[in-house]
Amino acid sequence: MEAVDGVPLRLAPITANFDQEILRLEEKARSNLQPRIQGLQLKPILLAGPGCVLFIRVQRSYNPPHRVVTQRKGGNRFWARSSAGKYEPNVEELRALFTLAPQLTQRIRDFRFDRIAKIAAGETPVRLLDECCVIVHVVPFSAFDPGYSLPLGQIKSSLWSFPPIGSNSYNIRINFDGALLLFNADRKALQQRAYTQVYRSGSIEAVASSVTGGGGPVGSPRCLQSIKVEGYVMVYLVKYLKSLRSLGVNPPFAVMVSIIGVKNVLAHVGQQTVRDDDDEDVQLEQEQYHFSEVIITSVPNTTQECGSMMRPFIEQLANMVGKVSSSSFGPDGSYLQMF
Repeated sequence: MEAVDGVPLRLAPITANFDQEILRLEEKARSNLQPRIQGLQLKPILLAGPGCVLFIRVQRSYNPPHRVVTQRKGGNRFWARSSAGKYEPNVEELRALFTLAPQLTQRIRDFRFDRIAKIAAGETPVRLLDECCVIVHVVPFSAFDPGYSLPLGQIKSSLWSFPPIGSNSYNIRINFDGALLLFNADRKALQQRAYTQVYRSGSIEAVASSVTGGGGPVGSPRCLQSIKVEGYVMVYLVKYLKSLRSLGVNPPFAVMVSIIGVKNVLAHVGQQTVRDDDDEDVQLEQEQYHFSEVIITSVPNTTQECGSMMRPFIEQLANMVGKVSSSSFGPDGSYLQMF
């Protein structure tokens, strides 16, 4: 773009090899910015005449501030932008920028544990079958932006967008917090096996109860199969992330999984084919298990992609049932869909 005193006058098309220009700019962004910017997108747009222009999309950063690093004198500097152009922030502005990321992390964690405490106390939007629950929280980093609200009408028109874990969703109701999707077709049912609460902010709470059982004859002790939990999380997480993207909610996302109400419950991997000789039952010692949050920076298209992104959770899940590591990953680190 040709400009005079910051006023654009006309396009100045790129006539050189635009693939090389894209590579050059991407390399500059990688090597000359600290920390790196996630989700930088460059797309060439061909013109009717010779040459092209580059469309560059820079997503909002949730890890500010960013420093421009160069070898030139005075090149290592922080910059900010206003309507009047770029400027160097002062000390107070830099201090505020450096505290944004830790504040966001704490707000996400506070949201998670506040909700878990309420679920454990039975303060759920619907009554669940029992206290043994798998809980998946998805929190977009944009969830705490003021003034943002999901289009609830669009969610209501598509029951398949955020189905409760273990179902394709047969019922939906709008409530104070956003949209509530129910497991049972009968919205008047006294109990629900699972629900998904989609908050106006774009955050998601998916809760599935009655996740123990099926490990033996009637009357046998309750048993939790970790491979079943893993499968639930992978399959439905892909659905949720894709649906958020379709509603205009973009990464990054914090994904947090918890299992509650399982003290003294037996657990094992529970392969659907045949159990390994060393797949022994272990008795869970804790009432609640809170797996480390995983940051998702791009939306997975398949459960295989999702499994690779969620490896920290999957490995911790294997540790919970007494395994050193998960067998869901091949020698090359690729995710193997075992469920």
